[in-house]
Order: sequence, then C-alpha cells, then structure tokens
Amino acid sequence: MKKTISALLLSLGAFCYSQSSVFVMNNFNTHFDAVGRFFTSRPVAGNPLVMFAAPNAGYGTFTMPSGIYHKYGSFDTSSGLGNIMDIDTWYVSDYTNPANSGTYSYNDPFITSVMVPNNQWAGFIFQLQDISSGNMYDYFEVGDPAVAGTANITVNPSQTGSTSGVFAEWFTITSGPQPVTYFNIY
Repeated sequence: MKKTISALLLSLGAFCYSQSSVFVMNNFNTHFDAVGRFFTSRPVAGNPLVMFAAPNAGYGTFTMPSGIYHKYGSFDTSSGLGNIMDIDTWYVSDYTNPANSGTYSYNDPFITSVMVPNNQWAGFIFQLQDISSGNMYDYFEVGDPAVAGTANITVNPSQTGSTSGVFAEWFTITSGPQPVTYFNIY
C-alpha cells in the first residue's frame, strides 16, 4: 500500500512539474518591438517535441509590441481573446515521430493532451525592431537553457543588446500553487 501511494505521489509530482506554466510577457521598452521565434520544448531529454508560435495577427512573424503586457494561462488557451498577442496556431516539430509534426490550432486535442502536459515555455529568439524607423538591432537568444537545450537550442537566461543596450531576461518562479514564467524586456 505504501509503495502504491508513493508511486502515485511521485507520478502526480512529475505530472504537475511538467505541465505548462503560466507565462507572462512584459516589454517595458517603448522604443522597440521584439520580432522572432517564440517556442516551447520538453523539460527533460528524450523526444524533443518543440512548438513554435505562429505569427500573430498583423505581423509576419511572432512579434511582441513595445510597451505590452500579456499573460498566457497555457498553450491551449493562447488564443480566443481577440488580442494582438493571441497565438492561434502552433507549429509542432517532432523529430522522433515526424507524423506529429505540423500546424495545429491552439485548442487542438493534440495540443491539449500531448503538448500541455509535456512541454514548458522554452525561449524567444528575436531581434529588436525600432518602432520609428523599422530598423533591426541586436540578436537575442533568451529563455530557459535547460528546457531549450533538450531541443538543441541554445538560449541565455538574460542578455543585453550590444547595440541597443536593451536588457532581456527569462525566469520562472516555482513557489505557489503553479509555476509562473516571466519574460521581460527593459
């Protein structure tokens, strides 16, 4: 009986740890949009299921506008609010089982049943776009190195742009009822 209870608690703990956390984006910088690839990955080595956010409406790429705050509850609730930051579509890359690779609606059962319980917010690889001139500056690879690393993508927990001097950071707070991951641009 003790072994069964221990196994159940261990399984529950692993399941809770691997579920996607709340994600909060803050672009406090009022001069630059962040334009690039926003992605998720599994937090443990193995089958590196990776999801990339599709371009958000009004942009040809995933863009985090200057001065914006946005919060995602989960991958499968990333749209439907009519917000510029809605992620209507996820591009899934499954290197082990290519049949799973493809384009999925944010609320597709595959996203809900496979990606939500297994992936974490991993990183954002982007450039800064000056909102006045449209010029691109610096190249950032910011995210959780352990999670992105399982997909063989290198990111840093923080980075400062060499040209712009803009600082970006990524961190997760694990205390409380559910982890919350933050991505901030200053």
